Order: sequence, then C-alpha cells, then structure tokens
Amino acid sequence: MRLLVTGGAGFIGSHLVDRLIADGHDVCVLDNFSTGKMKNLSRVIESENLTLVRADVRLIRGSLLRRLKRVDGVCHLAALTDVQESIKNPILTSDINLIGTLRVLEAARKLKAKRVVFASSAAVYGMIKQFPVREDASTAPISPYGASKAASELYCRSFEENCGIQTVSLRYFNVYGPRQLPGQYSGVISIFASRLIRRQPLRIFGDGTQSRDFVYVNDVVDATIRALQRTFQSRVFNIASGTETTIQELAETMQGIVGRRLGVKFLPSRLGDPYRGVADITKARRELGFNPRTSLRDGLSATIQWYQNKQ
Repeated sequence: MRLLVTGGAGFIGSHLVDRLIADGHDVCVLDNFSTGKMKNLSRVIESENLTLVRADVRLIRGSLLRRLKRVDGVCHLAALTDVQESIKNPILTSDINLIGTLRVLEAARKLKAKRVVFASSAAVYGMIKQFPVREDASTAPISPYGASKAASELYCRSFEENCGIQTVSLRYFNVYGPRQLPGQYSGVISIFASRLIRRQPLRIFGDGTQSRDFVYVNDVVDATIRALQRTFQSRVFNIASGTETTIQELAETMQGIVGRRLGVKFLPSRLGDPYRGVADITKARRELGFNPRTSLRDGLSATIQWYQNKQ
C-alpha cells in the first residue's frame, strides 16, 4: 500500500513507520518535528520506500498533494498531546488537533484515500463512571485535549458520510515504550524511568490509588495496522491492554525492575486528570483481531532498558 502517516517521526508514529516499511509499504511521513525526532526514523531513513516531508498538518500544500497524487490510506497521529498544555493553551490545542484533523481529512479526500485511521484518545470519555469502559459510553471530556479529540472523531464520521472515505477512530489509552519523551501526555512511565535512572525519588500527583490502562507501543502499532487493513463494521475502538494498574503499583514495579528503592513524593492532583481508567477491548478483539501480547512487566523492562542505553 501507499500510505501517508502524519506525526510519523513521533513516539507512536515512528514505531508505526518502522513496521510499515518492514512490511514493504510505501510510506510518506509528514511531520513538523516540533516533538518528533529524526533519530526516531534512523532504522528506515535510508529506505527507498520512505518519503519524508517537513510540514505542519495545518498547512498541507497543494504541491505535496500533486507530488503524492494518490494514497491508499492515511494514519493521522500528529497532535498536541499534553493535557496540561491544552489547559494552558486551548486555542493552540484546537488549532493543531481539530483544524489539523480537518486539513488531513481534506487532503485524504483529494488523494482519494480509501481509509483514514485517526489516533483518538481515552481522554474523550472524561471521568468514566462504569468500568471497564466500552466504546458506547458517553463522551464528556474534561480537558481541551480530550474535547479536541472528541470533536475530531465527529468530523471523521462526517467525512465518511459525505465524502465516501472510510474512517476509524482508535481511542488509545496510556501508551508507553521506547522513544516516549518524559513529560508527554500519558508519559508517567517515561517520567518514572528517567527519574529512576538519575537516582531521583518518584513523584506522584494524587495519592497513588488512581489507575490507568497501560498499553505497550508495539501492541498499539499492531492495532493501527489492523485498522488500516481489515474489514470491520465499527468506527470506534478502544486500544488498550484491558488491565488496570494503580500509579502506586506502577511505581513499585518499576523500582523493583531497576533494583532501586528511592522513595515516592506525593503531590496535589492535577486538573484534567481522570481518577480511574481501564478499557473494555472486546470489540477490538472481535473485529480487528487485536490481542495485546506485551505484559506490563516485559514492556516496562524494555522501556527502562532503552532509557538506560540513552545515558
């Protein structure tokens, strides 16, 4: 297939591009490198199947569309992903995440793409009331970031109805793994890993009983490729491990892996952070054939090893 991947030099995007190139697809990566890194693409940068374009999703030039002419599919991962930054700067968040998505959808129409896979987020649910949360739960985002993702899902559906492009929104839960920068949204694992390696005590916002559904990046890539290729009925899927882990449990597990007990400092809870999160992934299993294979401990070990090798 010939594919366009926005945000392809970022954390999740670069892992996706690695896999797509390895599978023999022609991939055009569009990234403005505000958070993406060229070194993330070091494994594939010399591939004749890779085209790299430095550009912003809010300004996809006609010259690029004429150059590409046509693509089979689009994976839209480019976004401002920091919840706290979205609270500080909601206008910029909307501009990048919502207007950017509209620009990508319009580009997909002009490129005659058959399918657009949109990287949505568990943040669309807001304060979840029933657990594990299913895709038919109400969406009530509590951050501008979550609101931008929820609105983008609606625009994806509208383009499908009016332009004939198949669209699917993947609600990623707490993705982690190598290449994730400390400080990014859902990056508690990368932050913990970085502090442990520097022999600094861990910091938890809240009392540590809040929970998340952590899913390893390779499993997320697998789900995204399946959403590109498979035939299915639904248009929204939870992409997660289906396992609930408290932040206190996470801290203890990671300290055990590195063999250092550096203590934990508890800080006030942050605005826009849901208390609890765990997904029902039944629909993704059934329709996408999605089956997360990486245990939390194995994924944490691989992630910590990557951070240690960076030192």
